[in-house]
Amino acid sequence: MKIIPRVERVTATVVAPPSKSFSVRALLLAAMSRGTTLVTNCLDSDDTRHALEALRTIGFEVGGTFKEGVRIGERISMSANEVPVFVGAAGTAMRFLTGWLSFTPGRFLLQGEKRMHERPIGDLVEVLQSIGCEVEYVDKEGFPPLRIRGKKMRGGYDVAIAADTSSQFASSLMLAGATLPAGMTLTLQSLASAPYIDITASILGSFGADVQRHGNVVRVRAQELARDAYRVEGDYSSASYWFAAAAATRGTVHVKGLAHPSAQGDARFLDALAEMGCETYVEDDQLTVVGPESLRGGRFDCNSTPDVVPTLAAIAPLATSPVEIVNVGNLRVKESDRLATVTSELRRLGATVEERADSLVIQPGWSSEPATIETHDDHRIAMSFAIAGLARGNVTIANEQVVSKSYPRFWRTLDEVIASSVSA
Repeated sequence: MKIIPRVERVTATVVAPPSKSFSVRALLLAAMSRGTTLVTNCLDSDDTRHALEALRTIGFEVGGTFKEGVRIGERISMSANEVPVFVGAAGTAMRFLTGWLSFTPGRFLLQGEKRMHERPIGDLVEVLQSIGCEVEYVDKEGFPPLRIRGKKMRGGYDVAIAADTSSQFASSLMLAGATLPAGMTLTLQSLASAPYIDITASILGSFGADVQRHGNVVRVRAQELARDAYRVEGDYSSASYWFAAAAATRGTVHVKGLAHPSAQGDARFLDALAEMGCETYVEDDQLTVVGPESLRGGRFDCNSTPDVVPTLAAIAPLATSPVEIVNVGNLRVKESDRLATVTSELRRLGATVEERADSLVIQPGWSSEPATIETHDDHRIAMSFAIAGLARGNVTIANEQVVSKSYPRFWRTLDEVIASSVSA
């Protein structure tokens, strides 16, 4: 358990950790590419470790370290037997590997932890099956684990994908399509978390792919993917906790290591904080948020920024009017049902929350009674409610080690932030 002390005003400078979204994509693209690629500033977390181990299991040459740089070389071994590929709770790796392994020679059993087997993947599998890929369900239809018989295919496919459950379905097809000689064209029938499509397009372009998007149609072609080295940019999702700490405590936080502008949709969290009354500044090497004396409420459409919803919700009771978070039904199939878990944990803090099918309404105010937050094995619940604890006090986070999924250094950084704020 982690006890969170109340801090009057957070005053700190933080270096953003590397982006998980870019890190996982970079590792997989390095494997898809000709020759050897050095991926530097790659996030060292549970999800990236699972992705890296999956590549090693599939037969790719893997070397280096997360600290010094990870080297991904050519595929050097191929088993005639079915290869079990385990991705833990890494949804990104599960979805991306489903597409890519369908076009990679070999037989694979793609599986994860229990919660991973409860997260739907049917829309993606249906598209792959429609173009002749051999993907089948091991147990429950529409969900992992999956049995995949990969084979080389020419491509030139025109497919339609409903990505309202997860943008990762579309990204999976984009990444896989870049390995096909004739590429792939996708029509996005519906889409959640649209900025993640931009992230995928951005990094594909960095590795030499031709990606063109016209409205809801995305065309991916690549004569050959290749890149000697790729450096991962800082993560706005992780930075959101520190920006929220400034907002919640009338403090000032500087975050270094973020690209600006960025394809990351969670950069828009700064816009939400500005609407709530925060001052935001962009300098050459850092972004700064200064919290107001009191936060304003409002209505926020977070369909494109689902990962920052717990962060926004956790500080919402501090606003002087209700905070409504809408168009986020896709949160129900994350590491936890985040609409339900955010609601239950805010209520532990004494907040008044209305949970709807695809939205939340959070009223001003909470209690001061001691409260222990249950994380539901969800890293973002742990980190978001730690920030609420800085403003409220009397908060303890249970099962705090879940942050290792995306931000292993979070608690050490939080302790440093608290120390610098107390001494300021």
